[in-house]
Amino acid sequence: MIRRALIIYCDDTESGELPGPSKDNSNLRNYLTSLIGGEWEPSEIKSLRNPTIDQVKSAVNNFLNTADYTFTVFSGHGWINTNENNTQYLEVGDGDISIYDLETKADRQTIIIDSCRGYISPLNESLSKGLGRAVESFSSRSSSTRQLFDNIVMRAEEGISVLFSASENQSSSDSEKGGAYIYSLLAVSRNWFKNDKTSNIFTVKNAHQSGILFMKDNFNTKQKPVMMPEKRMRYFPLSVKFTPVKF
Repeated sequence: MIRRALIIYCDDTESGELPGPSKDNSNLRNYLTSLIGGEWEPSEIKSLRNPTIDQVKSAVNNFLNTADYTFTVFSGHGWINTNENNTQYLEVGDGDISIYDLETKADRQTIIIDSCRGYISPLNESLSKGLGRAVESFSSRSSSTRQLFDNIVMRAEEGISVLFSASENQSSSDSEKGGAYIYSLLAVSRNWFKNDKTSNIFTVKNAHQSGILFMKDNFNTKQKPVMMPEKRMRYFPLSVKFTPVKF
């Protein structure tokens, strides 16, 4: 299986500077290349900081489109265009892109958006209280999870899973530790990896549902993350491991 990940993190665009996106990028890269994240190779991950519209489209067309599975994350300012059927827009270095610009030719895709979803124009992000520490990287490769991750992805039905950090017309909390939603997804995945001794997969849907509760308990925010509904039996993995796990 050919996999590709694109992390777009915009910490200094027209709507203002944000402390979280840069941390989101480093947290995600550490996570994806670790055992828990499925041991992505660094060459399979592209990070774009405050890219132009053309740079995003080039990354989608030239880097992502050769893959069987794509994992795309955006962290930054965003807004909903009510004149275009409430389409989500994302603010990059020289303008705005539609969420549809992030769709690839891959049969299987995950898209995670951590941004504001205010109507018409971007809203300033509210700072939340930071958590204790970032998600750690599990560096031991004594038992590779890479093939396990690939197998679970390919067993899932074709399609696109889309996760949003907030509901329509809501802002998304940001912090020095990263965006509240992305941070929460990684935190609950790490908790699952350490504490669950019965399963070997923690899906994007599992992480989304658990992350909502974690964010409510640990961040000062009223945002309500949403996941686009899908008629699927098997969801893509966010975390994997061999069971039982010994520490």
